[in-house]
Amino acid sequence: MQRRSNEIEEAEEEEDGRRGLESVRERELEGRSSGTVSMNGDDNVYVGVGKGDSSMDALRWAIDNLITSSSTLLFLIHVFPETRFIPYPLGRLTREKASQEQVESFMSQEREKRRTLLLKFLHACSASKVKVETILVESDSVAKAIQDLITILNIKKLVLGIDKSNARKAAVIKGNSVPELIMRSSAAEMCVVKVICQGREISMEEAMMLNSPSKSPIAQRPRKDQPVDPFACICFISKP
Repeated sequence: MQRRSNEIEEAEEEEDGRRGLESVRERELEGRSSGTVSMNGDDNVYVGVGKGDSSMDALRWAIDNLITSSSTLLFLIHVFPETRFIPYPLGRLTREKASQEQVESFMSQEREKRRTLLLKFLHACSASKVKVETILVESDSVAKAIQDLITILNIKKLVLGIDKSNARKAAVIKGNSVPELIMRSSAAEMCVVKVICQGREISMEEAMMLNSPSKSPIAQRPRKDQPVDPFACICFISKP
């Protein structure tokens, strides 16, 4: 009897794992809800995720600080590049010149990689009992794709991760990281954008103002009583 019970538990765990994998659905985004969830609710939270460690930091921060009730829905936004070339043993072919079998095989492998990547974020949400959906967008420009989503879905709360290197650069030069490009766009005026570095919210506005052309060289020069490290100036711990 005990053995039968264990077998049932193992079968349920395997089924849960398959459901988690299948929840990473790849669908075309046409600016409307799939009908099962509301994508443009004011209480929804959107988190950009990718391969970098900063993505998990952003997700954990969002769960700890922006999930205010059990009705809050969290969307994981993952942008992946367009497939223009198909690899083969002697190099690579343009998608148009590759056979249908080669294209389908490669696309299947890429889909599996995306599912594997997103599973760790889904598991983090599941562990915190957060309702989560995924939005996958094919685009060669991550920043432009997210800007379009802000407008299409009327996003009000967006959380993005940034690594320490890019955060430092933002304080001294005009960088091209995804958070910076989005903050400089008109789309940022439509929603609240939180930028997270190593588990802390950082003020991208301050960093971008410091290297703005409107500031004179004298104004940009730090005072003697200010910290030398520009990253330390823009980093702060959010109040609970």
